[in-house]
Amino acid sequence: MASLDPDDPRAPFLQVAGGLRAAILSGEYAPGAKLPTLQELAESWGVAVNTAKSAVAHLREEGLVVIRHGKGSFVRTQPAEGDSVTRPEASGDERVWQAIAEIRKRLGEIERKLGEN
Repeated sequence: MASLDPDDPRAPFLQVAGGLRAAILSGEYAPGAKLPTLQELAESWGVAVNTAKSAVAHLREEGLVVIRHGKGSFVRTQPAEGDSVTRPEASGDERVWQAIAEIRKRLGEIERKLGEN
């Protein structure tokens, strides 16, 4: 993962959520993939477990993550019917990852179409 940026004005849980969001959108965590445990996130980011928990809860509110109590947190496979994933204003790095994720998605669609021919 990454570490907190002391120059980033966002709260630590928002920085962790932003890093996870970028990893999800870039395809590092595919739909249905299990995210690291809260303890693992806390250790890799150098934050408290409660900060990691707040970050995952934030992504759940955005519709990117599903929390299954006793099993862990998973990347949502698809938005619920009528649900749109909300993405707050992203930092520069997050916008880059979002753009990369969109390009990868489009390339995948093109590859599937070419494979059908």
